[in-house]
Amino acid sequence: MREAGYFSLLLVVGVSLIATAVLTATATMATSTRDVRRRGNLATARLAARSGIAEQVADIVAVRDMAPVGEPFSGLDSIDRNQLRGPGGFTATVTGRLLGDHEGRPVAQYDVFVDSLPGSSISRRLAISSYAYVPDKAAYDSGDPDAARADAHAVVEVRFQGSEVFDYSYFINHWGWFFGDDIASNGNVRSNGQFDFGHHTSSVNGSPRYEASHGSQLLGYIDDNGDGVKDGSDGGVYSSVSVMNADNVDGSAGVSSNRHVTPEVVEMPNLDDLSFYEQKADARNSSIGVEGSFEVAGVLGDGDTEPQNLYLIGTREAPVVLNGPVVVRGSVIISGYVSGQGSIYAGGNIYVADDLLYLNPPDSIRPDSNDQQSVERWRSESAVRDSLGLFAREHIVVGDYTDDWWQTNVSDWVNHDLNKSREDAGSDGIQNTREGPDGILGTADDDFMEDDGIWTVNHYTEEDAERGLIPEGSRPGDVIPGSGEDIDGDGGYDDTTRMSEFDLPQALSQETWAGNLQEGEGLTYSQVATSEIGRLDAAFYTNHTFAAVVSNPDGVIQVNGSVVSRNESIIYAADGLELNHDERLTGRGSPQSGFDSPLGWDPVRFIHWDFDKLLPAEVIASTERIADYLGGISGGGGE
Repeated sequence: MREAGYFSLLLVVGVSLIATAVLTATATMATSTRDVRRRGNLATARLAARSGIAEQVADIVAVRDMAPVGEPFSGLDSIDRNQLRGPGGFTATVTGRLLGDHEGRPVAQYDVFVDSLPGSSISRRLAISSYAYVPDKAAYDSGDPDAARADAHAVVEVRFQGSEVFDYSYFINHWGWFFGDDIASNGNVRSNGQFDFGHHTSSVNGSPRYEASHGSQLLGYIDDNGDGVKDGSDGGVYSSVSVMNADNVDGSAGVSSNRHVTPEVVEMPNLDDLSFYEQKADARNSSIGVEGSFEVAGVLGDGDTEPQNLYLIGTREAPVVLNGPVVVRGSVIISGYVSGQGSIYAGGNIYVADDLLYLNPPDSIRPDSNDQQSVERWRSESAVRDSLGLFAREHIVVGDYTDDWWQTNVSDWVNHDLNKSREDAGSDGIQNTREGPDGILGTADDDFMEDDGIWTVNHYTEEDAERGLIPEGSRPGDVIPGSGEDIDGDGGYDDTTRMSEFDLPQALSQETWAGNLQEGEGLTYSQVATSEIGRLDAAFYTNHTFAAVVSNPDGVIQVNGSVVSRNESIIYAADGLELNHDERLTGRGSPQSGFDSPLGWDPVRFIHWDFDKLLPAEVIASTERIADYLGGISGGGGE
């Protein structure tokens, strides 16, 4: 009996221990399962919070790009409708945005707040805070133990300033190529697409880039080769896709550390609306003319009776006289000697009919060394010497385009598959990249929009109208200039460049061309132009085609300044082609450089970010508390 009772007691105790173990294990498993679920929800919330930052940055870019160039920050300044800054100054821009999974089921929700920070004449800063909840805010506020919250915070800077494209002797918003023997670039070269040196002999002697400039001073040396030394050995060739046949290039770019492939695409300035530059020309009392002959003030073509086009031929005795930026609403023909400092913005084509020469050029084409001190000394010595910018909304045409030799050579290259110009270039805006970064067609990174036969662009919406973002003259439904595949930013579709686009817009006569054109019966372009050109002193810009057929039987052909274009068809016959970057353009071409180069948007820059800071619940009860808690961000963040 005693032994039996003892056995029963052991059985009861054993069963109790097992039950306790099972309950403990079950509770542990439940707790563990809940912890796993909460960790998963927290990870989802963190990603959702970052999505809120990404959505706001995308809106900043969209709003930025809608603004007219004359009021570049008008859209950005409207995002934060609360004019206060810091505590109490945040504006809710996104409220209760739901994120779904691949089947459309809601998995998270977020709110976004924005505060505008002190800016400058060329920049704006915005503080962004995103608060995300899983599965949603209501569940989190109710105390659901599985709910999670995560925050993300950032300060971004948007700049509108001198464009980076002029930091290069040769910049192509497409594929870049040196398909010719004896091409030499003294200065950096860059393409937004692939850069190919082909099977030819060429050299690139790069020079350091700088973030900015002021007068002769260069600011923010960029250590591109990553050697930690600011000795002037940086620079070279740059591409947003790849550098091909690099073994065929000499000079500093012959070293692998001076061949740079970066994911960044450098945006081209938009010259569709020249009204900003017209205002600038009038404000500066700018002018252009030929010494002892005539002068045009500010803007040509804004009067009812005056010609739209300008013809300028300068000589040593009577050079073209430059005085600041001027705007010609039509096309321009120019050649010969120029004196002074200035630029021409043309609403049509710019034709270079012969050599284009500075009457008072810098003492040397380039500094004697690439170190910062030598370059700054050269810039100082060259500050008052002649400078010319030729900036065309349409094409730049060099040489006698009416000649059969010119027509045949340019036509072959304009219509080449490598040089596509049709605005069906895909999401990256670069032709011949349909295969994506991996170079394999049919994989996930393909650019399916390229060559799909659809012009993919964005349109103004009713919401844009309600926010006051649509510029005067446009309405909901209109194409947003520069969006999607509108590469040249004019709001209209451009097919493959036609050879007829290089023709003069009007016959040569004093009725249709202002300037020093000599009147003659039936005067033709071939009578005033030649393709025997040995030197071009200017900074050139077009977001269309730079078309040139030139020869110099006596030596090399020099371009001293910068060539910036979307497509190029440059064919030469000479001992060589020499591209010499004018270092006065380096560092975004300061206003003191004399070129008055086009302005453009820099990529949105993150100057502060914190993707894992979780604010206390009492802080997010009001925007005042949010701003107070994030005092560092509200004060402008750090560099």
